[in-house]
Amino acid sequence: MNTLPPYTFSQWQEPNFRAVNQFYRSQKHKGSASGDEHVFIIKDVDDIIGAVRLVPYEGYFWLRSLYIKQEIQAQGLGSALLAFVHSHISLPIYCFPYLHLDHFYSKAGYDLVKEAELPQNLAQLYGRYNRKGQGVLVMAKGL
Repeated sequence: MNTLPPYTFSQWQEPNFRAVNQFYRSQKHKGSASGDEHVFIIKDVDDIIGAVRLVPYEGYFWLRSLYIKQEIQAQGLGSALLAFVHSHISLPIYCFPYLHLDHFYSKAGYDLVKEAELPQNLAQLYGRYNRKGQGVLVMAKGL
């Protein structure tokens, strides 16, 4: 019988994000965790297999870079990681998911938000994403 390894969900507590950023690079993601971001991870026995970053703003967070190790995607781990984040964060969370991820975030309790309803800092960021033609939505949970 094939059993999955035990997974551990936690908020990153280390003084630097080196291991998290190595995980992101292994998934071909160009961004990296830094500063005062809140980072949540999933680990199997030894390795980070999923991570998400939350950038804090006054009164809300901006969710970025939710990645699950490619070989184990589509097993519900992304949804489980978001549920873990939601159990630890009480402020609203905004995100800019790619168009094909709308169902994933809707299932996690995120709703579409009009650009005009965004806080100014995020409206500027969203404008940059749109100008690059990256095909992203505006969604939020907890408004």
